Amino acid sequence: MIEIDGSYGEGGGAILRQALGMAAYAGQPVRIFNIRAGRERAGLAPQHLKAVQAAGAVCGAQIRGAGPGSTEITFEPGPVQSGAFDFDIGTAGSTTLLLQTVLLPCLCREGEYEFRLVGGTDVPWSPPADYMNWVTFQALGPIGAAALRVRRRGYYPRGGGLLLARLACGSGPAPPLELVEPAEVKTIRGVSHAASMLESRGIAERQADAADHLLTRLGCPVDITVRYSNAANPGHGLTLWTESDEGPALGGSALSVEEKPADEVGREAARALMSAMASEAAVDHCLADQLIPFLAVRGGTLTTSEITSHVRSNIYVAERLLGARFEIEGTTIRASL
Repeated sequence: MIEIDGSYGEGGGAILRQALGMAAYAGQPVRIFNIRAGRERAGLAPQHLKAVQAAGAVCGAQIRGAGPGSTEITFEPGPVQSGAFDFDIGTAGSTTLLLQTVLLPCLCREGEYEFRLVGGTDVPWSPPADYMNWVTFQALGPIGAAALRVRRRGYYPRGGGLLLARLACGSGPAPPLELVEPAEVKTIRGVSHAASMLESRGIAERQADAADHLLTRLGCPVDITVRYSNAANPGHGLTLWTESDEGPALGGSALSVEEKPADEVGREAARALMSAMASEAAVDHCLADQLIPFLAVRGGTLTTSEITSHVRSNIYVAERLLGARFEIEGTTIRASL
């Protein structure tokens, strides 16, 4: 049984989620201790407990020690098996982070998988649903098929959003991930979303207009869709991404936090995307940490806009559980099998 120290690096839930997904993929028993030791409230919160349950469900794992506030668990996976899975986090905990936990085993082991997830779809400190669909899943296209649909938005603090996802292993051997050169941007697209109770104030339109005003300086077409959803509480946000003839998308996003004005949300998302584009990296820093498990099993090289603590934490887990070796030079990450 391999041991993973949950206090390593940023000491949050990312180490737990990545360890669960990699263990399920590899069929490797793991003990994870010091879970979320770097957080004010250590141990398993509801969203982390659901991630443990989701990873266990896709591989029939035997799990010990998993309960509210637990700081140590053991996870002994069985074979990964396809099926339909339904999880309600019960809070505004991130549905995309829960889904991130099972991406590696579901996209790299045979079968088809359906997930119905209830919780937060667009909440702080997690990939927005549209980012996962149009940036993360697009980058993973050579490995497996993934599609996501937002049936209802879930914002902090009540959540209640509904996310539907379908994942399937690709056919044939996937090549190494070689994401080194930035793709030539043809179009910038986005989704500006808000709770229906904010429609009379034109919140989503104002976000889109503010972003468009900055992005038009780049000289490429900008197409931002406006959407409203019957959310449980007020909330709004904007996700932007690039489209190219080849190569991964870059993304940028912003959410309303503490009643941040719609115009500022739009400008913040636009600035995030423009910063990623100006870095001349193939992958933005939010995507880079999500790709570490796939680099570990496929090998390859990527350039990113920033080496974050999440990248380093995920590399720590991948080297211990999957046996890959990583090298970081500047903002270039190389993985060898």
